[in-house]
Amino acid sequence: MNTNYRKSLKGTGLDYFDTREAVEAIQPGAYDKLPYTSRVLAEQLVRRCDPAVLEDSLKQIIERKQDLDFPWYPARVVCHDILGQTALVDLAGLRDAIADQGGDPAKVNPVVPTQLIVDHSLAVEHAGFDPEAFEKNRTIEDRRNEDRFHFIEWTKTAFENVDVIPAGNGIMHQINLEKMSPVIQARDGVAFPDTCVGTDSHTPHIDSLGVIAIGVGGLEAETVMLGRPSMMRLPDIIGVKLRGKRQPGITATDIVLPITEFLRKERVVSSYLEFFGEGAANLTLGDRPTISNMTPEFGASAGLFYIDEQTIDYLKLTGRDAEQVALVENYAKTTGLWADSLTNAEYERILEFDLSTVCRNMAGPSNPHRRLPTADCRLPTWLSVVLPARGKRRKVKCLMVL
Repeated sequence: MNTNYRKSLKGTGLDYFDTREAVEAIQPGAYDKLPYTSRVLAEQLVRRCDPAVLEDSLKQIIERKQDLDFPWYPARVVCHDILGQTALVDLAGLRDAIADQGGDPAKVNPVVPTQLIVDHSLAVEHAGFDPEAFEKNRTIEDRRNEDRFHFIEWTKTAFENVDVIPAGNGIMHQINLEKMSPVIQARDGVAFPDTCVGTDSHTPHIDSLGVIAIGVGGLEAETVMLGRPSMMRLPDIIGVKLRGKRQPGITATDIVLPITEFLRKERVVSSYLEFFGEGAANLTLGDRPTISNMTPEFGASAGLFYIDEQTIDYLKLTGRDAEQVALVENYAKTTGLWADSLTNAEYERILEFDLSTVCRNMAGPSNPHRRLPTADCRLPTWLSVVLPARGKRRKVKCLMVL
């Protein structure tokens, strides 16, 4: 961790790194024009980057260049049990190798906090109409995965910096959103933005909290887990301005289907999207994750919302500690990550979407971008049909869409 630009965060016993000062030492007035993503990436450079290459790395962000790689140090790694277990098996094997050479195997641990959530092993055998379906399916899951789950349980006590959420507690991304992310980290006396990589394409679900989180493969997650930076170039950062308010009765699913259709047509592949504007401000943290969760369907890498009052309300609703909630608001307002501080942010490209135009929609699970407004659905009619039944003919009604 660096020492330059480290300052005391007012009202706390923590320090923070003044990214604004570092950026404006290179180009005065530049910080207010940076998008949210750029501010977060710049902060971790000021805090962690080799001082010898810090200025060149910051210039890539300030000048919107994509010429040089710079390091990204995610704060956390979130894994599901399939790829996460593989990474921990590699570390267990490394422990064996260290022990064979006479070393201390207990020194082999993830450097970056790693959260393994068991949610990819369930195969539903009993349908929901069975009142005991949950217990029966969980019993089958435990039986089929006995050896795997035994190893995963062992990792909880064997490794430092590993937190395991066992099977039966919910979906990885929902747990990450509701419980795992502090939004602002506080470690070693320093406050800084939470960021993470996850071994699932829908990891950007938590981007809705203002947390840069992207899906990666197992090897990249393991690299980050061991404390190595993930080298990157400045991504294309696109602003998505949401205008208007949704009509009464319109759900988050109704909204996300036309947004997905719109963004796929705009070709936002591999981009980092930042949703802002009056429409975004009016979306709750019940709505925002539904949009961020569709980031892979957009073709983008991230789908972020700014930190604002909606974020604070959600943190309170989900039982975050009052001191942590206060830290999030204090840090965001101090460092320019609060929504009101981003009114002058500039984007190379801005797309606009009007929420007031959204109607009731439906789409199939395999092609969510192929939506159908319910107003276009034709009315059903009942037809009388004669069918054979046990040697006799009987008259039944069937539903037909005309």
